[in-house]
Amino acid sequence: MARDPGFKIQSELEELQLKLDEMANRSRPSNLRLVGVPEEIEAASSMTKVVSDLIYKCILPDKERTGEEPSIMRAHRVPFVRPESSKYLRTILVNFGDYRIKEQILSQALKMRSFTSGDSFSFRVFSDMSIAAVQQRRKFVGMIDTFKRLGAQAGIVQLAKLKVFYKGQAHIFQGIPEAKNVLELLKKKQ
Repeated sequence: MARDPGFKIQSELEELQLKLDEMANRSRPSNLRLVGVPEEIEAASSMTKVVSDLIYKCILPDKERTGEEPSIMRAHRVPFVRPESSKYLRTILVNFGDYRIKEQILSQALKMRSFTSGDSFSFRVFSDMSIAAVQQRRKFVGMIDTFKRLGAQAGIVQLAKLKVFYKGQAHIFQGIPEAKNVLELLKKKQ
């Protein structure tokens, strides 16, 4: 029986989308997103200086300021067309020259959840990743809770893979279907 040519094209398209997503995420390892910073704050100075000040005042206050920027290569608002009446704050995208600084900031962000500035606004920090990776991570969130209720340790690793430890065995899942199969097996055992 001959295969449908549309099937081949569809599978090639899915493969290309995966490769494109992989390339997009590989270009972002030193990027962070700052969400909730008011737009008026950068009126007086450059975005790089604003981000540097936020880092030293709110996120890493224990670090001594050396007078130089914390290896910020670029910082800018994500372009977004919005109505003037909207209160939506555009995300700040920050690219660090030193991956270690980015990891320090992200580590603090995971501990604190959000930071409050002296200017009476709070903001949050996230790792920068593609939309597809964010969507995949969201799909895993409900499964993590279910695995934990069954006594397993579960979390998201790398960009969008589910890692589960159960009775001394580690499982890594790329997608929901394979994770659901193992979840069903664990439910049957209990």
